[in-house]
Amino acid sequence: MKTNRLSVSGIVLLALMLSGTPPETLAGEQTNIRGLGMARTSVAASRGLDAVGINPANLALRDDATVTIGLMPIGIGVGSDFMTYGLYNKFFTGVETPTGRVARNLSESDKQELLNAFPGGMGRISADAEVRPIGLAIRFEGFATFALTATERVAATAAIPSSYARFLLEGVTPASSYDFSGAAGAAAWTREYALSAGFVLPAVPWFRSWSGGLSVKLVHGFAYAAVTRDNTWLSAGSNGVLDANVDLAGVTSQSDLKSSPFPAPAGSGIGVDLGISAEMNEFLIAGISVTDIGSMRWDGDVRQVYGLGRMHLDDPMNGAQRDSLEHSVTGNTKPGGAFTVGLPTTLRMGVQVELGQISWVKKILYGEMTAGCDFAQGFSDFPGSSRVGRLSLGLEYRPWQFLPIRTGVGFGGLDRFNFALGFGLKIWVVQLDVASDNIGWLFSHDSFSRGSLGVGLTLKM
Repeated sequence: MKTNRLSVSGIVLLALMLSGTPPETLAGEQTNIRGLGMARTSVAASRGLDAVGINPANLALRDDATVTIGLMPIGIGVGSDFMTYGLYNKFFTGVETPTGRVARNLSESDKQELLNAFPGGMGRISADAEVRPIGLAIRFEGFATFALTATERVAATAAIPSSYARFLLEGVTPASSYDFSGAAGAAAWTREYALSAGFVLPAVPWFRSWSGGLSVKLVHGFAYAAVTRDNTWLSAGSNGVLDANVDLAGVTSQSDLKSSPFPAPAGSGIGVDLGISAEMNEFLIAGISVTDIGSMRWDGDVRQVYGLGRMHLDDPMNGAQRDSLEHSVTGNTKPGGAFTVGLPTTLRMGVQVELGQISWVKKILYGEMTAGCDFAQGFSDFPGSSRVGRLSLGLEYRPWQFLPIRTGVGFGGLDRFNFALGFGLKIWVVQLDVASDNIGWLFSHDSFSRGSLGVGLTLKM
């Protein structure tokens, strides 16, 4: 057994750090730059390679290319629901004085303002990055479109009780108590190889046309870490007696990244995406999909990380009690067995409306406009996923075909509320897309707590 010197709070964060990754969009959304600019409204509106990971049935919908090649679209996002730029600037950048900036001494009201920032007493942070080095779609008009993609993804999420912040702000004082239970976190680095197809389905009387889609994915994992249990508390009596219970557990799995530029994965699994899209009439399309059905088995260099101990301290000079204190804040690791985690299974449903195809709108509209509404619900705690449902509304306006302008708003998920903006620029067969689904900082710097950016280059021939 190996023993590591770790603080109580450090054990909680250990699983995130050991993954080797630096870090909430759901899987597949960061490389869909068009959808990102529409606040991730894409289950009915995505086309071509953007449909991979979102709704494979949309591969069969009308598109303006026979062959599409994605040139490494990339998207990143990071943020929290408790630490805003305003709080950071107010409390952590110091105070201007005649002799320069000095540290701010926090008053009791300052400390309470910081603690009140944790919604419901629990703060959440998330970070993710996604890049697609391989993306190729080939369309067979009137029959099907096939796509081959490889997507690299790192993601992390963590839930931090406000009691940790209160402990750091107030320390151990007589008659104080801290309940750290509920802390959680997970991080993962995965690579996904997907073969996707969207097929035109036989005509039925209810729809103008409809299509079905399927993706089969081989998912390799190179690092994973998670906090699996936290029942830690600390209590100080008015007479100076200190009692604590440390009960933390986590698990890690990691490839030998130094052995080769292409290391063997530490985990692997199979995932499946299913989707249907239906063209109801000339202006309305509805879509529904379930993505990332499946699981991963991690068996490479599995380690169990834990801290376990009870502490009672009423005499600082007592050696046995000091040893108890030291043992209680010590983290341990030992080899662990293989384990399985579910992929970030997500249900999406939504509609797209081509406003330019509605007769009375067409008379007053210059150019073309697409509107959409989506609902997404995750069913997994896999890093980058969320069990909190999200509703989004998106809009794409094309005053000219070469310059689409996008925007949208989203409600729910870890973001709670997000305002998106993006654009595209198409010159001949080359299309550039840029988007962010968190641009609230343009209107309110102080409330800014999340940021994202996606950039993609596509060849459509």
